[in-house]
Amino acid sequence: MTNRLIYLFGIAGHPELSPAMKTVEQAGWEVIVPSVPGFDGVPGFQPRDEYLDWLTTFWDSIDATRATPCPVVGASVGGMIAAELAALRPEAVTGVALLAPFGIADAADPGFNIYGTPSAERMAHLFAKGVPAAFVKRFTHLGDEEAPVATYLSDVAAANIWWPFGERGVAKRLHRITAPRLTMWGDLDEVNPVGNAAKWGGAQIVPGAGHLLEWDVPDQVAAAVIEFVSSLA
Repeated sequence: MTNRLIYLFGIAGHPELSPAMKTVEQAGWEVIVPSVPGFDGVPGFQPRDEYLDWLTTFWDSIDATRATPCPVVGASVGGMIAAELAALRPEAVTGVALLAPFGIADAADPGFNIYGTPSAERMAHLFAKGVPAAFVKRFTHLGDEEAPVATYLSDVAAANIWWPFGERGVAKRLHRITAPRLTMWGDLDEVNPVGNAAKWGGAQIVPGAGHLLEWDVPDQVAAAVIEFVSSLA
């Protein structure tokens, strides 16, 4: 039987597998990344009117992989969707690993307003150890004319699902998650403050990591994810 899991990417999209998920792959896990309209940068994307539209968009993309039921690893906005999947479609999820998931926010400490920042400066606030080359070169393979359009569409998609400040009422549905759960959070997260971690219960706080911690501290994240998904067998 193939060891496989689904990875739902974060707020900056999916230019390539993170170093952490590459290590998970090398440990014998097939990592499946759904292609989600908007985040894929393909022209024709239109923002969704309702959060439920985003849930069905992601879930249709997940179902298209034919990979479930299996563990789901979700980062950032992907963590929010992974939590919703585990809460509302438990038959599809054997375990869920959440990396700084959005979905529960504190109005008194909303975090850094990344969309109030010029697009060229946004990436620096997602990482604690410099912007990885994969994100610097995001969509450059499409060429000089198409790359800016794809980047814009991906950013619009992320803002559309995330606004305002990552609050989507997930706290009201957490009790529905019956699958085993791992939650990790970078202590230097600017956009999803580490104070939100307590609301998810039992989160591991990782020193020296920003929001996309699977890029900042890949060895620690990979080790925790591998131990977690292996325990589900």
